Amino acid sequence: MRSRFPFCQRLLLLVCALLLSACSPIMRSDVTTFHEGPLPAGERIRIQPVDRSLAQSLEFRRYADLIAEQLQRIGYSPVSPEDTGGAELVAEVDYRIQQGPVQVRMEPPTTPFVRYHFMYGRFRDPFYFGLSRTWQPELYSVTSYSRTLQISIVKSDEKGEHLYEGRVESIGRQGNLNQVMPYLVTAMFTNYPGENGVTKVVTIEMDE
Repeated sequence: MRSRFPFCQRLLLLVCALLLSACSPIMRSDVTTFHEGPLPAGERIRIQPVDRSLAQSLEFRRYADLIAEQLQRIGYSPVSPEDTGGAELVAEVDYRIQQGPVQVRMEPPTTPFVRYHFMYGRFRDPFYFGLSRTWQPELYSVTSYSRTLQISIVKSDEKGEHLYEGRVESIGRQGNLNQVMPYLVTAMFTNYPGENGVTKVVTIEMDE
């Protein structure tokens, strides 16, 4: 039984699907890690902000939940923020977003192109339909934002020895930190703990 669709139509559908998948937005992040100590082995770990005034922030609690999921995945045992005495380790979290300079870009006109327009009184014709090649380049502004997430894992004793320090930096047009934080956290713990003192580029496909 022959297919209901000719081969060329099926091929066109396949090409369209590939083009749509290729257009999915991605986020690139630079991840730098330093570590000195054993890999996770079930240690209890508490998550707290570097800025202690954020300890009761609902925004921070959401980010802490994201981090706790990753810490548990790699072998730690996250505890409640209120558990101040039962954790061997502390994950100190800091994050920020800064607006960068506004860039003015020019979109050159595509050639050839067609412009459809109507003009009154053209050659005594009430309407005129024709071609135009006089489009001007389009100017538009783009604002970029620098998003940063830093996490340090330290011992909870008086010495506070640092076992791990990680920093994720990403630049993009999304200025809502809440939207990009899940990707920053994922990038932080990709191939944990990573090479000591090395910056790697992590690319993550973002949801539409």
